[in-house]
Amino acid sequence: MADLNQFIKEYSNYISTFKETSFDDNNNSYLCKDESQNVINFDKILESKYPDSNKRPKSFDALYCFNNLIFCIEFKNQKPSQINNQEVQDKLKSGKDELVKLFQSLNIQAKEFKFIYCVVYKRCIEPKDRYKCGVEKNKVLFGLDVYQEQGFIEKIYTQSVDFFTREFKKQFKKELTC
Repeated sequence: MADLNQFIKEYSNYISTFKETSFDDNNNSYLCKDESQNVINFDKILESKYPDSNKRPKSFDALYCFNNLIFCIEFKNQKPSQINNQEVQDKLKSGKDELVKLFQSLNIQAKEFKFIYCVVYKRCIEPKDRYKCGVEKNKVLFGLDVYQEQGFIEKIYTQSVDFFTREFKKQFKKELTC
């Protein structure tokens, strides 16, 4: 049985940064500007596996691996009220399915890892977004809670980029500049 290092080695051409994987080409901007931490650009892996964009499954932007934790990160350079629930759900479902297939091809047992899905969105400034970032800040948004309840994913975070930055520092003792 292979381990996660085999996966990282196999896909080393896709090592990137939070900055690169958070790029929003529609607005020509980055949600996170950090270049100090390496992530795997999961979107790029699937682009190479499925060159025909019509046949390419939806996927999350980045993978951050730490011990037996695999953070599947989707950056949304949008306010929470603008995020399409079905889109982030589809990215979770098909993205994790594709990741498990890649693991299987390398004889890596996915059940040995805890998968955590993070939907990271813009800072909440406007009053209508403060509700989702304030009152509902501890809730899993976008209809994703069912995937955690069903055991499809270990944990789900749907938070602003500020929360993501603070939690990253707490969890990994590393600074992020987002």
